[in-house]
Amino acid sequence: MNGGVHDEYILNRLMQGGAVSGEALSRELGVSRAAVWKDVLHLREAGWHIDASPRVGYHLVSPEDGLLPMDVYAGLDTQRYGRTAEYHVELDSTNVRAKQWAQQGAPDGALVVAETQTAGRGRLARKWISPAGMGIYMSLIMKLNVPMQQLARAMPAVPLGVCRGLSEFSDDAVRIKWPNDIVCAGRKVCGMLLEAQAGVDGVDWLIAGIGINAHQRIEDFPPEVQATAASIDMLTGRRCVRAEVLRAVLREIERCADMFISGRGDALMEEYSRASATLGRRVRVLAGDGEFEAEALRIADDGALIVRLDDGAERAVYAGDVSVRGLMGYV
Repeated sequence: MNGGVHDEYILNRLMQGGAVSGEALSRELGVSRAAVWKDVLHLREAGWHIDASPRVGYHLVSPEDGLLPMDVYAGLDTQRYGRTAEYHVELDSTNVRAKQWAQQGAPDGALVVAETQTAGRGRLARKWISPAGMGIYMSLIMKLNVPMQQLARAMPAVPLGVCRGLSEFSDDAVRIKWPNDIVCAGRKVCGMLLEAQAGVDGVDWLIAGIGINAHQRIEDFPPEVQATAASIDMLTGRRCVRAEVLRAVLREIERCADMFISGRGDALMEEYSRASATLGRRVRVLAGDGEFEAEALRIADDGALIVRLDDGAERAVYAGDVSVRGLMGYV
């Protein structure tokens, strides 16, 4: 961050909510109160609205429809997820930052949010377009304490939680397109990139990178996806409050993760299957060995999509591009 020497520290401190006195900041930073004031002026010049009151201190006023930690915390109904949060105006990728934080010892449920990403990624190394202020671009650090071989049964907690959360903001059915896309009215509203690190005793952490289309209009999407993408605003006809959406998603991901942690993994998979927009449908699969059509049957314990080929044989699909008839332009 350009400007004052301690701008980033002061901004992150104020983002937690409430007033912070100049005396407290000067003590924490080991500088004079005059130096703190100079840094506050730099932040104001950069566009941050910071109020200063005698005997009270400095108070950050969140921008309209903000996603600052204090916006997330207000009304957050979770035990762990989102209780510790970082906000960035711009990042290359929230997943990259979340991995760094996880390696530094971030707590379970730590959250990284950015207004825009310059190198956001989706599945299959695809670029995720992240226009500033129009979406929710986040990465959640999850410490599930499971052996690596059980991770595939835990991972559905993320798309199912997102599906549950977004269902609160749509009158149309919200569904999961295998493995991690969220669709509504035949269009993609959200994509995810899940990345894990294995340790000696199991999974050290799972990073759930989630991109939710919130305020985009059809012309805001790249031409190549305008026929297949949608935002919450487009689907509902009204402007959503991003912090409300984020809080609902965090709450439901935590509840779904707790289903697995408490030994209800079968119930988690059953609900994931019921929410699927893929199972029971005709699909087209673009895999490493070519393209084929089949009927989607079920999700295996290892996360594979089991399909029935036209000759009656069953095949497990672990990776690749799966199109579902009737969704996102596949007819």
